[in-house]
Amino acid sequence: MILLIDAGNSRVKIAWLAPGESRRSAPPLVLEHAELPGLAARLDFTPRRILGSNVAGGAVRDTLERACCAAWDLPVRWHDARDGHDRLLNGYRQPARLGADRWLGLLGLLQHVEDEPAWRAGAPCILASFGTATTIDTLAWRTQAGGGRRPAFIGGLILPGAALMARSLSQGTADLPLARGGPVDFPTDTDAAIASGIAAAQAGALLRQRRLAAEACSGARPLLFVSGGDWPRVQAELRAALTRTDPDAAPPHRLDSPVLDGLASLARPPAGAGPAAEPAEDR
Repeated sequence: MILLIDAGNSRVKIAWLAPGESRRSAPPLVLEHAELPGLAARLDFTPRRILGSNVAGGAVRDTLERACCAAWDLPVRWHDARDGHDRLLNGYRQPARLGADRWLGLLGLLQHVEDEPAWRAGAPCILASFGTATTIDTLAWRTQAGGGRRPAFIGGLILPGAALMARSLSQGTADLPLARGGPVDFPTDTDAAIASGIAAAQAGALLRQRRLAAEACSGARPLLFVSGGDWPRVQAELRAALTRTDPDAAPPHRLDSPVLDGLASLARPPAGAGPAAEPAEDR
């Protein structure tokens, strides 16, 4: 088995690949940071390799490394934006500075759309991750000097996540509450005004990138994918706004953990490279 670890700011997601598989089949196991020392007790197998992504800082990384070393005497192979360039072009001005979660999420998105007819025909793809921060990143085809084309990350947005927006208003002002509830068109109380404003900001950022991606790709309708724990706070507003702007648009497709899918893609060899060289006991 290959163990996959996505260490995020709020929680850690765990998944695994069975021998010979290139995609995970089970939903991820979700752990709080305080639960990480007991990781091995939550699994019923012994991994032979461990691949990870970490944006939660050094303390979480050290805890995971100690847990894996104590349980299985295995190191964690941490991946970031320096990996996977054989699969996806990185358009960041300083490619290595792109966040590991954003990059691996895009590698995971690519795994989901690689056989999608609209993508193969030239439609861009957008991945919006609604977590502690919201990131909205776009993939598109780019023509190479020799005439061939390759998928590329062409850029994206970072903004405070929905929960972070709500906390900042509550903590940064004297009178505003920590708003809860869903958005409405014309709010008539403070809680609804805040909740609606936050949802509108999140949805509006995604619709902005959707419009710009279409303009950059000859008008092709972008494919939308979403992930993250704060997606439910944005879902109703985005669906309503998308219907108003493009009644024929397909709703966004939710991915439970594109970062884990990106790690899974790095566990397999590039197309045409032959089978992966797994230890004999993994087969």
